[in-house]
This record gives sequence, structure tokens and C-alpha cells, in this order.
Amino acid sequence: MLVLVPTELEAEPLKGLAFDLRVIGFGPVEAALSALEILSEVRPPVVFLSGIAGAYPETGLSPGDLVVATEEIFGDLALCFPGHLGVFGKHLPVTNRVHLGSPWLERALNLLEERGLPFEAGPMVTVCCATRDPYRGRLLQRRHQALAENMEGFAVARAARRLGIPLVEIRAVSNLLERPEDPWETEKALSSLKEALLWLSKNFK
Repeated sequence: MLVLVPTELEAEPLKGLAFDLRVIGFGPVEAALSALEILSEVRPPVVFLSGIAGAYPETGLSPGDLVVATEEIFGDLALCFPGHLGVFGKHLPVTNRVHLGSPWLERALNLLEERGLPFEAGPMVTVCCATRDPYRGRLLQRRHQALAENMEGFAVARAARRLGIPLVEIRAVSNLLERPEDPWETEKALSSLKEALLWLSKNFK
């Protein structure tokens, strides 16, 4: 089982577990380049992306909860202002979302449910900088009906899609975007992530 994580911080609690763990770098550019290189070399039947995420307002998520992406959306791409897409209207000349549905995703969801781990499945948004403004958080959540945001998911999804490799993205909530001043509960999030990946690595086939 190949598991990609953005940073050494996210990798540290997962070291020594029974899967191939690779650090791909922070943010969409580094993640895309690293993921494409690794996936081109390894060519796994499926790849996992894991790490921390910020939960959007109105989702009911709490620190430590797991989020499984059914879709990745590049939230910053030409969509910075509410209701305004400039000369393009509603038709952007780019791909800004990747659907992640696959039998591998269904298998992962079934295993998490079987283990009794609390999780939500739904769209996630990739951004170029972490949201600190609750208004921006609500804007992105409502625009995309998304659960949480991260900084690598769309990039890895595009790399995997280009090579025809299914992606399963599982993240754990470290912070709530409606309360940007609260300290991030990174340790709690990574503990949940470790439990989930340990279970999946033992049972995922």
C-alpha cells in the first residue's frame, strides 16, 4: 500500500507501519511534481493520500474526525471573488475538479465503517494558502458543498488521473475554519489518521 503525505510532520507518526510511505512536499506545486514522479516509478494499483485538513463551517466536523474525499476541487483557481468569473462566465478554460469515485474508494469506506471510525465522505477543496477568514471558509464551503480544505489533494488527484491510478484521500481534521484563532489540534488529528491507516493497511486488498 502506497501512502503519500505532504510533510515530515504528517509522516512522523506513520513511520514504521506496514506500508510504503512517501513525503511529497507542501502545497499544490510540489505535491503535483512529486506525486507524478513517484507514481510514474511505482505504478501502484491504487494510491492513498493522507494528512491534516481544516474543516469548513457548517459541516459539524470536530478536530480528530476523519474526512474521505469523493471529489477534489481547486478552490483558488480563477474563483477568488464571490459570484464573479470575469470574461469566462460559468465556463472556466481549465479543469478545476476531479471525481475520485472508484471500487477502491468504496472498499476504504466500508472498512472504516466496519472498524467504527467516525468519518464523513464528501468533496474537499484544495487551496494555495490556508483559510483564516471565516467568511472565505463559508464561501468555499457553500460554493462547492465541501467538508474541508487542504493544499495538495487536487494536485495529487490530477497526477494520479493522468497515469490512470485511482486515488483514495483520507485526512483528519486539525482545525476549524470558523474558529481561526484556536490552536490547531495536529496531534489529535494525526492520531486518528494513524489508527485509520493502520487498519486499512492490514485489511485493504
